[in-house]
Amino acid sequence: MASGTTGSKFSGLGAEKYGADQEQDANSALLELDKGLRSTRVGEQCEAIVRFPRLFEKYPFPILINSSFLKLADVFRIGNNFLRLCVLRVTQQSEKHLDKILNVDEFLRRIFSVIHSNDPIARALTLRVLGSIACIISERKNTHHSIRTSLDSHDEVELEAAIFAASCFAAQSRTFAVGICNKIAEMIQGLATPVEMKLRLIPIFQHMHHDAQTAAKVRQLCVDMLPSYPARGFVMVTLHTLSLLSAQTLIDIPQQVELLLHYLQQDPRRAIKLKVLSDLHLLTKKAPHMWAQHNLQVLCSFISITPYDNLKLRALTVLSVLAESSPLITKESSLMEVCLENCYHSNIAISTEASTVLTNLACQLSKGASSKVDETLLNQCVAAVESLLTVCVTETTEQHQLMLKKSLSCVSCLCKSFPALASSLADTIYSLLDVAQGEMPLLLYQGLAAVGSTCPSGLEQLRFDLLDRLQEVSAMPQDKQQDFQVLLTSLVLMACPVPLPGHMTKTLIDSLTSDPNHWTAFCVARQAARWGHHTVAVKLLQRLPSLVASEHLHFWLISLGEFCAGEEQLSHIHPDQPQHKGTVTLAQACRHYQKGTTALKASVTPTFPLEFQTQFSQLRAELLQAHANLLAACSTLQTCPPPAIATAMANVSGKEIQRTGRIGTQLQQCVAQFRMLSAKYGDLLQASFDADLTTLKSLTHLQQGCLLMAHVVDVLVLHNHQYISADVYNIQWDVPDFSRGESGGEALPPVFQDVLKMVQKTLEEAQGSAITHVQVSSVFKASCMLLREPLHFPRYFFQALQSTQIKLALSPSQRSVNDPVLVSTDTQLALKVEGVIQHGAKPGLFRAVNKVCLDVSSSSDTKIPQEQKVRVDNLNNELQELVEPHNDYFSAQFLLHFPFPGNHTVYAEASVIDTSGLSWKTGPKMTLLVRSFDPNAPQPPRHQQPPPPPPGRSSASRF
Repeated sequence: MASGTTGSKFSGLGAEKYGADQEQDANSALLELDKGLRSTRVGEQCEAIVRFPRLFEKYPFPILINSSFLKLADVFRIGNNFLRLCVLRVTQQSEKHLDKILNVDEFLRRIFSVIHSNDPIARALTLRVLGSIACIISERKNTHHSIRTSLDSHDEVELEAAIFAASCFAAQSRTFAVGICNKIAEMIQGLATPVEMKLRLIPIFQHMHHDAQTAAKVRQLCVDMLPSYPARGFVMVTLHTLSLLSAQTLIDIPQQVELLLHYLQQDPRRAIKLKVLSDLHLLTKKAPHMWAQHNLQVLCSFISITPYDNLKLRALTVLSVLAESSPLITKESSLMEVCLENCYHSNIAISTEASTVLTNLACQLSKGASSKVDETLLNQCVAAVESLLTVCVTETTEQHQLMLKKSLSCVSCLCKSFPALASSLADTIYSLLDVAQGEMPLLLYQGLAAVGSTCPSGLEQLRFDLLDRLQEVSAMPQDKQQDFQVLLTSLVLMACPVPLPGHMTKTLIDSLTSDPNHWTAFCVARQAARWGHHTVAVKLLQRLPSLVASEHLHFWLISLGEFCAGEEQLSHIHPDQPQHKGTVTLAQACRHYQKGTTALKASVTPTFPLEFQTQFSQLRAELLQAHANLLAACSTLQTCPPPAIATAMANVSGKEIQRTGRIGTQLQQCVAQFRMLSAKYGDLLQASFDADLTTLKSLTHLQQGCLLMAHVVDVLVLHNHQYISADVYNIQWDVPDFSRGESGGEALPPVFQDVLKMVQKTLEEAQGSAITHVQVSSVFKASCMLLREPLHFPRYFFQALQSTQIKLALSPSQRSVNDPVLVSTDTQLALKVEGVIQHGAKPGLFRAVNKVCLDVSSSSDTKIPQEQKVRVDNLNNELQELVEPHNDYFSAQFLLHFPFPGNHTVYAEASVIDTSGLSWKTGPKMTLLVRSFDPNAPQPPRHQQPPPPPPGRSSASRF
């Protein structure tokens, strides 16, 4: 079974593998577990059973899973109840692999045979297993009948198992749900059913959402039961079941909200009110737009009149969700009165939630059509948040710490929606550092970091104060120094412009060289590289490579130091300096990047392939080389200007490029190089599926920088006469918006706008004249302006917060590397492509896989005569299919034809389409060697063996 992997290797998935199975293939691992299943010792059998989920995660392919579950079914059939319990746990833990069972009938037959046992525990375990595998046997009538029969059992354990199985099957099968509805209703209304069982039976109704008629029938039944069974347990379970049912059907959400608000107002029991508010929160998150205006007024009036803090807090949580996502929320008087009344409440949790509602309201209004927020509302929101921050830092309890985190989240949201507030809010947070104690200062610094990440200009006024705080870190306890030092240094780097002033650089370096913890120095160097302060990063990284134990980490640190040294050289380039000095400085930066790229390749290991880092650094080195070629081409005008007859030659030949002479040809090559780099950045961008939004934005700006440089050369030199009356700002970026949702529609970076302004001014002065030193000088200045812009190394260069890996398997597969798959020319090869998607600790953090695009193509290694090519429409196969993963598994089949004998190579490549419809070239790409043969071709004659010599006569007697 051939397999390939793609995606980031930083998620630590290797630590989750079972250590003993890492060096084994699928067959040997299965044989070892099968040996344990056949053991006569119960302990060894249990150990083998519980290791099956690990096996499924490592080799999640149908052939192995089908064989494994058949073996487990045999153990369930002939084993004792404890082994059956272990098998039940395996089926529950491996739910997403159940649909890969191929022999479902045989698997069900072995499990179902235990349902006729005389042991009620065995029957109960069988029912629970049947419920766990309901997704693959949902329409089996014999299973439906057994569950209905078991619901009449007098054994409590078996009855509970039957209720569990009925709930699982009702969620999967419309037929079972409709058929069991009346049975469940009779049992609930019957006097013989115990109260505890009635409370277990009611939640089954939440799955009766397969059609509108059944859902309406069940809803009416439950609503009619509420007055008949007024006990607290019945009311809470029934209301929650109706809420879950409404969340699935959606059309009943308005009626359910009305029902819940009725009980919130009329029922005096606090437990029911708490459950009602919990259900309202559930429905609000599901469909906030289905709330009516009077529902909001009822909830606001309840908050105003209830004397209980826990009820008021739950209700404010519902309002917070509504204010965050519902278009219903406006500056309504009742809502504003509730928020202003409670944002200064004596209970800090209530005041925090009320301030959150105000913040969400202001941010939601800023995203509206008018995008204008009332100044009064904004001032009230800021005042509430600032007072809340002041109250939170007065004590060091866990509740106050939690409320401080929520209030700092409100500050971050306000800064993102209203950047003008960043400075004042940052001043407020900084002023609280003098009174904060315990863990509060660390949380406040983290809040300042969030403000700086959202709006770096908000920290500019605090840079000297933060530097003074950094010098005081050495007086702190040893266990707190690292966190505070890294945070404060990061804040100083955020607040200070690039390049950092010399005295501030010295202060930062001195504060870190005295610290024996080298990990702190690396963290600061990483932050400096991310914020463009490469001078600080170079000085910190100089002493670190000799302090690590492993060789690949040694080369990794060397490469980082070389990259930062190259970026530091670029900061010395200035548009007004002579061209030869800029060329020399750029050549030094290129040398640093070449050394860094070589060291980075030496740091690659199988566990950390560093694919993104290698490609990013290589593209940066190629970009610097492209700028170096451009500067060299600009100097050609001085050494080899266009000849006097250049215009006449251009008119005769019809090639406008000849007007510029030799420099035009060289600049044309530079333009092609920049456009090629733009395409490469686009490929890297499209392959970075797990990257964060900031990284995608950074890659997009680098790609746009290449296109901008090509545009500048084209406008000023190559086709300047075509842009006399045109708008130079009209650039066809041709860059897909992979950072959709956060940076879509943003303006160009300031340096891009400055370059375009300079180009526009130069073009107006030139008025379409022949190439002069003015245009070439403007090209040089544009290149220097882009090179001087500090490179912010993206976060994905150091850390991947999301990990997505794709494994592929091809069937049939090669037995060995040099043993191709044989196929006749008069038949077609049925190729099956299977794959699984593996996730890290935070699946879908930035984007999730919606579909997988499988591309299968083939190429022939055999030269085909020209007269035979005419008779075949398509010699090479090119097929594509979109598949939707189910439980992270997908498969597709392709028919490939090979009409001519010879050797062929089949390529299978996977790409991902996310939930936004964007395509990502994540890979992997697999190959399969195929050899086609002609079955009608004459076989070569076999060499006949000479007849054996007659007996008694040796070979020596012939001579």
